[in-house]
Amino acid sequence: MNKMIKKPELKFEYSAVESAINRAIDFLWSNQLPDGEFKVYITGGNGSEKTSFFDSCIFVTAFILYALSFRETFKIEAMREKALNFLNTNMDQPGIWRYFSTKTKFRHTCPPDVDDTCCAAFVLKKYKITLNNKDIILANRNQDGLFYTWILPRFSMLFTQTRFCLNSLLSIPSYSTFWRFSECRPNDLDCGINANVVLYLGEIEETKRVIAYLIDVTLKGKETESDKWYLSSFPHYYFLSRAYFNGVKGLEVLKEKIISNLEQKFEQEGYDNPLDTALAACTFLNLGQITPTLQEAIGFLLAKQGTDGSWASSPFYFLGPKRIKSFGSLELTTGVCIEALGRYQQAICSLNIS
Repeated sequence: MNKMIKKPELKFEYSAVESAINRAIDFLWSNQLPDGEFKVYITGGNGSEKTSFFDSCIFVTAFILYALSFRETFKIEAMREKALNFLNTNMDQPGIWRYFSTKTKFRHTCPPDVDDTCCAAFVLKKYKITLNNKDIILANRNQDGLFYTWILPRFSMLFTQTRFCLNSLLSIPSYSTFWRFSECRPNDLDCGINANVVLYLGEIEETKRVIAYLIDVTLKGKETESDKWYLSSFPHYYFLSRAYFNGVKGLEVLKEKIISNLEQKFEQEGYDNPLDTALAACTFLNLGQITPTLQEAIGFLLAKQGTDGSWASSPFYFLGPKRIKSFGSLELTTGVCIEALGRYQQAICSLNIS
């Protein structure tokens, strides 16, 4: 027998949304680190033995920067300036990033990757900071045109990225521990990560086969089977819809599938996770859909905000399909909730004006 699912209220005032956004901004303002980083925690272990540690990295700060880009306030502008400086400080040449920041001893234990590189480079591009990194990203593909996760010295780079290859060859021995103790491999091909590459590079000749791959995997419902980091459909749908919203119109064929899947998921399982709910809300907004499900999602987020302005932490990504280690934080969830509430507010105002 299926349990009765209580749906969130659909009636809420503009002032309630505005208040929630402002309290969330205040939370990020108070919790951003002095160097501009937004924190994420890595959690490992089982049951009562689980432990969490601060994991200084690039991805979360780049991700929250994008989430904040839909709203302009004095505090957001100040946070943005610090966060952009953090990204610039942690960049390797020629315009690429590793997962770990310069603050951690683990920085050089894993190679640069296209996910952090493209997420960071895209948000820098939004603020008119351009990088000459397209060639090295394009050189990091397999024979089917899909992007490897890890930026490593490959045959395709020998003559176009000679300096990078020579420097990287010296670093390869330091990666051995990472390959040994993680589920990652040098030739990883991850679905969600390819979506973020398309976000940055756009819909160009070199990404056509990637777009076709993303469409095929999503229509078959195999997106989470095709990724070692993003093991839920919520981040995948968010990444795909974000790329679509930012100009990759070839992904439009996924609209109906994504919307239907999300509506069915909430109908069957209800609302119990602020992070997934906010990702879904952003996905609806990216696809231009103001639906009852979106309204319910917004009502749930308003009801679940903490007294300090944050929302509860949940795993966003994992260190492999075994899910031994997960990554999340109050800051990460709150950033996505700010995007969802702020963009919903803008969309409703636009509808009322028109």
